[in-house]
Amino acid sequence: MSETWDLIIVGGGAAGFYGAITCAEARPGTRVLILEKSPRVLQKVKISGGGRCNVTHDCLDPTRMATFYPRGHRALLGPLHRFGVRDTIRWFKARGVQLKTESDGRIFPITDDSATIIDCLEDAAKKAGVEIRTSTAVHGISPINSAPFNGFELAIHGKDPLRARKVLLATGGTRAASGASLARTLGHALIPAVPSLFTFNIDDPRIDGLAGVSVENAKARVQDEKLSTGGPILITH
Repeated sequence: MSETWDLIIVGGGAAGFYGAITCAEARPGTRVLILEKSPRVLQKVKISGGGRCNVTHDCLDPTRMATFYPRGHRALLGPLHRFGVRDTIRWFKARGVQLKTESDGRIFPITDDSATIIDCLEDAAKKAGVEIRTSTAVHGISPINSAPFNGFELAIHGKDPLRARKVLLATGGTRAASGASLARTLGHALIPAVPSLFTFNIDDPRIDGLAGVSVENAKARVQDEKLSTGGPILITH
């Protein structure tokens, strides 16, 4: 007999934890389970912001904030008006996490340590009664629409299947093939991923010795292509 949950969340990152906490706090007694395929949860939170975790950005206007996501501008207008930067700051403050705003607008915990955010999310999940299982990879999700159960069955690698009345996919962007595949099998249309924050590897003697130099407002253009962009540039090793 498969275990049955009210909500199963696929993905143990920041989005998965926030979704689990929000559901469990809104409806106490709800059985919520987070499944993470790797041995540890919140690993991208751990390394974000150079290990300091840049939680959000100092842009309190939801409409303006959405413009920083060129491909998702219109789609994000509604969500950012419902829960934006101000709400994020309040959410963490209510759980004892103090944040600070740096000169470039990035917002970090005052501890300058991503462990502060990880501890906050894990503690909130525990208090809300959320269960977490690591090293648990979901290989397939099948809808079940027959009485007395309506919901989904999740195929787990090397383990018995699980059932859930609701499923939340929080596997990250479409660049991750496994998460994209699950969404696609459930009928979702996927938008191809494009670079967001990325690196150019340049073998050019003209930049030798310039490691550590940053320019706040520069233009970059790919030779013989129409592709160009503007913004801050950092030269590394």
